[in-house]
Amino acid sequence: MDETRIIRAVMELAILVFSLSLHEFGHAYAATKLGDPTAKLLGRLTLDPRVHADMIGTIIFPLLRFLYPGFIMFGWAKPVPITPENFKHPRRDNAIVATAGPAMNILLALTALAALFILGQTDFFNLPNSTQPVLGGFFRFFFWLNFGLAFFNLIPIYPLDGSWVLKALLPNKLSYQYSRFDRYGVFVFLGVFIFCPSVFNFIFMPVINGLFWVLNSAGLDRLADMINLG
Repeated sequence: MDETRIIRAVMELAILVFSLSLHEFGHAYAATKLGDPTAKLLGRLTLDPRVHADMIGTIIFPLLRFLYPGFIMFGWAKPVPITPENFKHPRRDNAIVATAGPAMNILLALTALAALFILGQTDFFNLPNSTQPVLGGFFRFFFWLNFGLAFFNLIPIYPLDGSWVLKALLPNKLSYQYSRFDRYGVFVFLGVFIFCPSVFNFIFMPVINGLFWVLNSAGLDRLADMINLG
């Protein structure tokens, strides 16, 4: 078995577990700050990945990438339980809690970008040529994983975080009607994921193109090249 492949699989899994843990911690932290102690009482207000990990979504499913290299790195953690009745403004606060998870992933993605930018200053670090590709690959994967987790979770289909944000933005009547479709959300998502995955390209490509436009417009062409997967 290829040792390099094993090391890469372990690295990617570690980054995924860490990123998912920060995502769920963001939900728990926001809920606690807004007056709901449920997550804290259940021990979810922690960075410990063992508390947030889901055996299938955090471990088994991501390892399929190791068995099938073409398989997309994807996974999930145990949802953080909340009690909306504890919020002063349930609809608004629900949306804030939902947004907190993707916000943590955006923060991690920006951290990875900053690390790549610094890494690009070769003279400053004076790193050996053999070290740069390894670190570059690490932070590149770190960036794209968290970038993908953030925007993927903002898709307004239940049980993704974006559904709660949309419910808060819709008028009460429309929000209620939209909530009635929550029971079908998982099936809709799985149907699109299995039978029409190109829909996700339609959703994400404008965001990705916008990212590269911002970097190039800011004169960060080298950084854009460092995260380019092409």
